[in-house]
Amino acid sequence: MEDIAVKTYCNCLAKQRGLDPVGHAHGFDDAIIIELPLPWKEDIMQRADPLPQEIIDLLALWLQRYHAGEGYRHRPLVVAPDKDYSKQGHHRVLFYTRPKGMMSAFDKVEYLMPAGELGPLVWSLYQAPDQLSHFDAYRVPEADSVRDILVCTHGTIDAACAKFGYPLYRHMRENFGSDQLRVWRVSHFGGHVFAPTLMDMPIGHYWAYVGEAQAEQIICRSGDVAALRGYYRGWAGLDGGFLQAAECELWQRHGWPWFSYLKSGKLRLQDTESDHPTLANVEICYATSHTSTQETYELQVEIHDQIETEHSTANTQLYAYPQYRVREVVARQSSA
Repeated sequence: MEDIAVKTYCNCLAKQRGLDPVGHAHGFDDAIIIELPLPWKEDIMQRADPLPQEIIDLLALWLQRYHAGEGYRHRPLVVAPDKDYSKQGHHRVLFYTRPKGMMSAFDKVEYLMPAGELGPLVWSLYQAPDQLSHFDAYRVPEADSVRDILVCTHGTIDAACAKFGYPLYRHMRENFGSDQLRVWRVSHFGGHVFAPTLMDMPIGHYWAYVGEAQAEQIICRSGDVAALRGYYRGWAGLDGGFLQAAECELWQRHGWPWFSYLKSGKLRLQDTESDHPTLANVEICYATSHTSTQETYELQVEIHDQIETEHSTANTQLYAYPQYRVREVVARQSSA
């Protein structure tokens, strides 16, 4: 087998071909993030050990529902233990859920679980919420407000994530880690062509091609937002490329305060007869606080190009990534 070191990494090819990451995030309704020791095999989410059987059964149930046409609105991930965050014989569990109505971030609850209780807790979070009071002793409410940076380093899924993601993780962990901002090594969450890639939780932002300069801006939410335009994949609070491209455009106009605004979005495709629509009208409502008047933007977003590039480092098969562009923006006031 050819040494992976002599191959060209998929993220390097993507950058060379000018692949814009915006619109290539994944929306979800909930995320379950479980602390689990390395190494992580490629099929970690498919077989019991090291994950408990209850979690494997839950993942299989979600997949069964997906194949039945019910969609897949979950984001299951694992993170590696950390000497400052972890407790011997326990697993930290971060559970994020989408709040009702307009939102700026996901709601979060956190647990620190003995190994034998991990499976029952995760099953109860989804399938038996009436049983959750049994786990109250393991709640860590003071951590519900902690910010978590999740850097993909999952090399068994794609070598680019280990090659480029691990140095970014080390840089961010050493320079920005604190009691209120934890930096984790996380399993694959899609988009190795965008390595180094990270998720910023609980806000739900996905970032691409992150280097040290971008890392500092992302952490501090400071500096010229235009400098980060080509590094933003999108926001998990909105589904699909059209809405995510529109949200990115409004961030560029409003600057960093935009990320704290409450937001919601609606999509109306213009070519509904096509299997691959290329034009959409997007409506994004926002408010600066729960008591402020809502404002609305109407945007027209198009797919203006597709860039073909290798989907992974180990596979030369090309994948066409749509490229989104905002053609028109109109602002109007909404009701309170």
